[in-house]
Amino acid sequence: MTSEDHSDSDTPETHSHSEPEREAHPYPEDVGPPSGYNPKPFAGTEVPDDPRFNAEKRSDKKSLSEVDLPLEVVSGVGLMRSHVSDYGITVDEGRFMRAVVKAMNRELEGYDLTDSMRAIRDQYEIDERKLIDLGHLKRHTGANGQIYYSVTSSGQKACRRQKKQGIAVGDVGADTPHRVGVELAKRYYESLDEVKFVEPTVRKGGNVADLIVNGHNHSRYAIVEVEGGWITADKYETEGNPGSNHYESIQNDYRLLAQSEGESVWLVRNHEIVGTVLRALRSGDDLGFTFPLDIIKKVENATMNIETLNEEHISPLQDDGIDEIATFKQFRNRLS
Repeated sequence: MTSEDHSDSDTPETHSHSEPEREAHPYPEDVGPPSGYNPKPFAGTEVPDDPRFNAEKRSDKKSLSEVDLPLEVVSGVGLMRSHVSDYGITVDEGRFMRAVVKAMNRELEGYDLTDSMRAIRDQYEIDERKLIDLGHLKRHTGANGQIYYSVTSSGQKACRRQKKQGIAVGDVGADTPHRVGVELAKRYYESLDEVKFVEPTVRKGGNVADLIVNGHNHSRYAIVEVEGGWITADKYETEGNPGSNHYESIQNDYRLLAQSEGESVWLVRNHEIVGTVLRALRSGDDLGFTFPLDIIKKVENATMNIETLNEEHISPLQDDGIDEIATFKQFRNRLS
């Protein structure tokens, strides 16, 4: 909104060898200047600041990026009924999946990636179970009851929106929980005085950690690996057991972290994924990682908390590939 020019519309009379006098405060004392009044409208003219023009209050005004925007409702433009029927969905279900894709790409107005997607779902008339059974959608449940969704490749075709890849949004193959974990880690480490900057990375077929944390004086503060996987609380999943079966991938990540400078930190969805990581490392014959199976079972059954695990079992190992293992909930708590 531009400031209005409050100078008179008529050009003032001029007199030879003299400048016209301008009234510095042309408004009654009991009224004050109007909103947006600029006390210095004339270039080169020094006018004292009007004490009634409260600069402090103006500085408190939020920028557009800081304003809490309402949650965006996504349109169905381009979702022809003939198209959506080919994928077994309705137009509203296509709009919902578009909204989820936009949220995953950090493009949905009024939504923060670390927030539950429940509010997104509630804006559309959908059959959640049908979308999951058709293979278009995945549902993930957080430790505090947050609900997240991921749109699969077939779902992206159905809603005609594609999940993006990049440092600002994440790996193209990563489901929403993985992207949430990377964002939680990024925000946490950026809040530390010891950290100069944080570098999210993107996998492109090679061995790359999810987050590189740099300290001051060009030092490496930490390197972070995020593990999503699926957990018991995830509805309608049919993979058999919670966790992840990608043991080889976890073992490769361990080798990378072990060779890197700084602390090696594993950030995982919950205690079930902690057990998965420890089992994967324990099964790697060439890793030399020994860990008591009974401790892993206690963690998986939630009879041992993660703080005790780190203090009494992880830290004493002094293993270059795993200095700490933490859950998303722990990092949320550190940020609160």
